[in-house]
Amino acid sequence: MRYIIVVYTLLFFAHASTGTAHELTLETIPGHGCWVDPRVNKNRLESFRVTAWFEQQLLGDGLAYQRRMASLHDAGRQALRIDVRNVLKEANQLAVEKAGPALKALKASDVIQDVTYHWIVNSFTCTTDKNGVEAIQQIPGVRCLFFVGPVRKRDILVVENVQPEHEHEPVPFQSDDVTPAWYIKALRADKAWSTYNATGEGVLNVIHDGNFVVSPTILSTRYRNHSEQANGRDDDANGLIDDLHGFDFDRQTGDLLRRGSDDINTIDKKLLHGHQCAAIICGRTAGTPARQFGIAPDARWAGVLAGQCFEEALEWAIDHDADTYSMSFSRANLGEYRSHWRKACEHASLCGVHLVSGAGNYAMEESPQYKPVPLQMPIPQDIPFAVFAAAGVQRDLSRTPFSSQGPVEWKTHHYQDGKVKKPEVAAFNSRLPSIQPNGRVFNQAASGNSFAGPMLCGTIALMLSVDPDLHPWETRQILIDTARDVADEGYDYQTGHGLIDAEKAVAVVVQRLKSRAVDVE
Repeated sequence: MRYIIVVYTLLFFAHASTGTAHELTLETIPGHGCWVDPRVNKNRLESFRVTAWFEQQLLGDGLAYQRRMASLHDAGRQALRIDVRNVLKEANQLAVEKAGPALKALKASDVIQDVTYHWIVNSFTCTTDKNGVEAIQQIPGVRCLFFVGPVRKRDILVVENVQPEHEHEPVPFQSDDVTPAWYIKALRADKAWSTYNATGEGVLNVIHDGNFVVSPTILSTRYRNHSEQANGRDDDANGLIDDLHGFDFDRQTGDLLRRGSDDINTIDKKLLHGHQCAAIICGRTAGTPARQFGIAPDARWAGVLAGQCFEEALEWAIDHDADTYSMSFSRANLGEYRSHWRKACEHASLCGVHLVSGAGNYAMEESPQYKPVPLQMPIPQDIPFAVFAAAGVQRDLSRTPFSSQGPVEWKTHHYQDGKVKKPEVAAFNSRLPSIQPNGRVFNQAASGNSFAGPMLCGTIALMLSVDPDLHPWETRQILIDTARDVADEGYDYQTGHGLIDAEKAVAVVVQRLKSRAVDVE
């Protein structure tokens, strides 16, 4: 009887928040008993991290995301985000309450330690050992148990007092003032600015990276959490202290600079990965003479850093109404744990977040990083539908040799898609301008698929500044339909559907809005 009450409560909650009829009832993970990832018992670690799924999920089986896309198509993205977020949080709260006595007993007896609850997937993660696995399976409501990996100890050099405060709103972007970088012109983003006044205004891009140096190029577009103050206290009561511009979840600090110097004139260029990604998405001018490097210059960016606690970073982004989420990294050899990443990304997509990743840099056989197909594109870029993967091309539109190729394969316990088409589209990733924190620009100095993903994020930001209610699956289809074929005719596993065309994509969004207005009349 209790499960019937839970489903009814959550469905009513979704209706009440917006007055819409969203089909947000929970689903039960198929099967009986608790399925256990083979790596849980096969690993030789004395202690390790595991993630346990509760049986009630918004997306129950491996095909649930596709079903939800169809059933929720008529709901606006911004209203749906509120409803989905509320349902996910309520589901986890109820599951934890039900499992509470068992969890408390296991923690008290030290069978499990360092327990973290997640609402992005109705689950929890903890540290345990082989003897604790059987006990976790007996916790009420636990249906799946995944091997996460070893317990990691972090020894990170912390640089104090390096994040400059910035409280002033930037001057609105004027496209006539500066010359756009060559990739902006090649993607026709400058045409979207001038023709449709699409500059990314009102769009928040969260960048999941490993280090953030803040310079004048990206300072003016940095997100500011106005519910938080730089005072060493948790002003907005979200459990995080001073998360003004993002958060480092590994070190539990709002300081986004892990390594490097506070002197932006001498910092090691290897530590500028996050800075380069932010500059491509929504940076302003740099260099002499000044050039514009951000594709969406009126958008905002925030930084998150997270290793094994990626769920918390995603949850922070959703709570701050993120529109895009850039993931310029790869996680290989995850085994069945890939399913947990995928479920989290699918739920984030239903919350309205456009998740984007580069395809990876694993294609050159002579490289020590080489991986064979279908392993060249690992997590997160191999996730179907909910994550958009951007392959790389060079300035002459030829394929970049190191850019990872599809297809990918999904044959986990939970997902049985088989061969999946990846990547979706292509952007530039070779010999790009390297934007330095001190304003210098080194031409043709930055290469890697890490920078193709941010170009796609910037393009999506332009689209969302025209229509904030675009669902991720709608945006994905528009990008595919408007891409310029640059390799073999039609879809190919090297460049997807082709090079993204920002102007055409924005034009389709504008036309959709006009058609919708006519229908209303």
